[in-house]
Amino acid sequence: MPLFGRTRHEPELPALRRAVDDPDAYEELYDELAERVLVFFTRRVLDPQLALDLTGETFAVAFQRRRSFRGVTEAEQEGWIFSIARTQLSRYWRRGRIEREALLRLRVEVPAMDDEEIARVEELAGTAAVRARVACELEHLPADQRAALRAHVVEERSYAELAEEWGVSEQAVRARVSRGLRSLAARLDRPMEEMA
Repeated sequence: MPLFGRTRHEPELPALRRAVDDPDAYEELYDELAERVLVFFTRRVLDPQLALDLTGETFAVAFQRRRSFRGVTEAEQEGWIFSIARTQLSRYWRRGRIEREALLRLRVEVPAMDDEEIARVEELAGTAAVRARVACELEHLPADQRAALRAHVVEERSYAELAEEWGVSEQAVRARVSRGLRSLAARLDRPMEEMA
């Protein structure tokens, strides 16, 4: 016998599916996952305000595309949201800036964080420990890769500038940065006890 329009054993659809017709369901989704998405970004960009921007953009894209989500479980919903988050992060790294089109179209204003909120997000994400580990693992890379990462990623110097300074091709600089990022990512993916 139906109970409020559903059979007793029929599970409720995830919030993202319900959000197609119910705006409150989208708020539920945001409340459920926003903090975890924020921590995901903060641990990767090490900048709480930037992480907040990327989080807002992720949920704006998810809202725009909510009709295309076909999952029926919370796990599928979470996977879908984090897939969007990884795509947003990839776009940010490739282009060196946040894509703001979705936020502008939806007229979503991303709130600025005060110092106390930034400290809280950094605490949640454990950014001090992440920074320390990245610095430690960076020291284990070959000197050419380490120099390329510091110059291009940290100091934001162009491939062309570095190629001219080091007397190598831009392709060589790109290769050093790429190899360095892959090596650093591989080291960071390993548990700390394996690194001793």
